[in-house]
Amino acid sequence: MALPAAAAADFTTTGGYAAACAEVARGAVPSDDDARVAAVICRDTALVSQIVTWASQGMKRMDKQDMPKDAIMVEVRKEIDYVIAELGTTRKLLAQIKLGKRTSLRLAPARWERDIDGDGTVQLWEKYLFALPKRGQQGFRMTAPSNEQAYYDSQYNLGAVIRVDQSDILWSLAYHHFIEGMLTNLRAFELTDKFDGLILARPELLKAAHKLIGNGFVISGKMRQEVLDETDDDEEWIGNPKQAGSVFPVPLDAAGFASWGMMVKEMSALWQGRTLLPATRGGRGMLAVMAPLCPEGSGLNVAKLYLHPPAAATVYSFRNTKLPAGSCQRIDKGHPLSPLPQMAEQAATTDTGMGFLRYLYWTN
Repeated sequence: MALPAAAAADFTTTGGYAAACAEVARGAVPSDDDARVAAVICRDTALVSQIVTWASQGMKRMDKQDMPKDAIMVEVRKEIDYVIAELGTTRKLLAQIKLGKRTSLRLAPARWERDIDGDGTVQLWEKYLFALPKRGQQGFRMTAPSNEQAYYDSQYNLGAVIRVDQSDILWSLAYHHFIEGMLTNLRAFELTDKFDGLILARPELLKAAHKLIGNGFVISGKMRQEVLDETDDDEEWIGNPKQAGSVFPVPLDAAGFASWGMMVKEMSALWQGRTLLPATRGGRGMLAVMAPLCPEGSGLNVAKLYLHPPAAATVYSFRNTKLPAGSCQRIDKGHPLSPLPQMAEQAATTDTGMGFLRYLYWTN
């Protein structure tokens, strides 16, 4: 006798979110794509809570106990490894989700109330931590959490609802690759005893990081095309120029999508070593600090840097950093300089600089 299908999780209410995540916390194995979406949401929001709780309570505890630096670093490494493992689990769940043209769960992130820092109360900033900023062209800001209702009423779309589709899955999957890759990159290194440099402790992790981040660019490109191909207009997360019902914080017109496509193309080319970073002696601008890296007429090949790292135990001082000469490559027709640093400098020196940063953040 066939059992009835389980009811889809409800992420549009505080109670629905709590019930769905309680089921996930009990270890329920996702049996379909909707359940996988629910599992990813619950595990990712729980991971945010874990990180914030550790950063606040854990740091206070270590400071109170006057723990030595070595012991603190052990805890830091343990926390990073936990986050990497959890992101890997949810990344694999996301990769299994194949919605096709159908939609999945409805989400109202402003209603996902959670005791984020584990102190037993839900403050206003915790209540709205997952709320979406209002759609518009306001600049990118990094500010301390607010506990003023008027702030959230004026700056956030507290009624935003998203109906998950395949492009949303790809957006999240790309971000999982990027964040897991960056943390894997970080774990390739250890601090020196005097905390004045880095030791390349695990060169193999650089190769793993390169693959993760590179896959993120590929998935971001696929997601962009998936959004452009959509013809419906129903509670969209990222909307194409023909979709009006989008709650994506950054409005994207045809020019925005073209710029996004160009950014993904250029980042992929740089990451795979088809273009080079202008990090030559005597260089100026954003990469001036890297000026000693490569001789005149050559540029930094990022792929070589990651895929052919130096031996374990190589030390990089925070001053006068020098990377392996093999990471530099002659600039020629097959390996031109990347335009990305120049584009970033232009954005940073104009009034649109912070807006550009916000655009990059939301479009991953």
